[in-house]
Amino acid sequence: MKILFLAPQPFFTNRGTPIAVRAALQALAAQGHTVDVLSYHEGQDVQIESVTHHRTAKPPFVKRVPIGPSWQKALCDLAMTFKAISMARRNSYDVVHAVEESAFIAWLIRPLFGVPYIFDMDSLMSLQIIEKNKLLTPIAWAFSWMERRTVKRSQGVLAVCPALVDEAMRHHPTGNVALLPDIPFTGSEADNLPEALTQATGTRLMYVGNLETYQGIDLMLDAFAKVADTHHDAVLLIVGGSPEHIGQYKTKTAALCTQGRVVFVGPVPIDSLGAVLGFADILVSPRTQGNNTPMKVYSYLQSGKPVVATRLATHTQVMGDDVCVLVEPDPNAMADGMTQLIESPDTRQKIGDAGREYVQREFSEQRFRQRLQDFYNNLPCRTGSDRSNPNGDHQTNAA
Repeated sequence: MKILFLAPQPFFTNRGTPIAVRAALQALAAQGHTVDVLSYHEGQDVQIESVTHHRTAKPPFVKRVPIGPSWQKALCDLAMTFKAISMARRNSYDVVHAVEESAFIAWLIRPLFGVPYIFDMDSLMSLQIIEKNKLLTPIAWAFSWMERRTVKRSQGVLAVCPALVDEAMRHHPTGNVALLPDIPFTGSEADNLPEALTQATGTRLMYVGNLETYQGIDLMLDAFAKVADTHHDAVLLIVGGSPEHIGQYKTKTAALCTQGRVVFVGPVPIDSLGAVLGFADILVSPRTQGNNTPMKVYSYLQSGKPVVATRLATHTQVMGDDVCVLVEPDPNAMADGMTQLIESPDTRQKIGDAGREYVQREFSEQRFRQRLQDFYNNLPCRTGSDRSNPNGDHQTNAA
């Protein structure tokens, strides 16, 4: 198939959705498809055989595209809309693979050019908007309506976690919804790792990821402050984050930072993630918002190190008490979970081994590629049904 792949993010960058996009592109190319991928103007170039990378023009006034809903992202999506329509007009695509809000663009392309689309659902955009700012609730309602309509008109939905599968199943007319979870990224490149990481001593707790509010960074820092009072060799290593966020949280933890108990390592290349996780004794996923599973937890589990995570659907739909320590999302409970693992090396070993076995069994690259291939093989558009009736409802029910 010839695929137009819409990736409404800076691509490539070392963060969740762009990493998942790269994995999907590699899998589609390996399965013999030809792909034109369209992304924002920002990001690093990635060379993948049978994949041609196109970028949007840089919108005026946009210096950097932040994570989550923003006016910068809205302008970039507008630029992507014009570029995608132009590409669909000039080329004969079999399907549009649309990630997140680019499904709205694919929804426009479908009646204009008769090209069916897939909705690659990594999150609920309407939920993200509400979590960003409660005052935006009316806009979130509009997005929710658009999401439902977009799911209904799609050839099928790829959902990153069970909560999103359930959401999509409520609205898709044929139920052609497939689970496509993320996979671990555990590259072992160990050259030029920051000394702040490699020279850390003591019992090392580690968080990896961006420092946005939804990640629960404040919760983690408040919990660790309690732990640090009674466990004097415990160190919290925070890997990732923008300079602005690092500065903000350094101010919050000034006393602990001065003592070397909280260390902001900064960003590291994704190809070093496996080596980075190897420096941890305990891994922390404190997320407090959202219903999609953090991509980091798959790499956390793969590392064989024990994980402390909040007992919320974002984690529990993938992890149970047998493969991690789940705690209520409050500082005292998280501090207790950290303490449990700090004080028991045997528990750390047992939980870490169970997590590694689980992720290798359920979330391997081979299973990711097979899930994606099965979904594409079962698309109604492979029979040409949508080409013959571009404005109608689905004619073929995919199993």
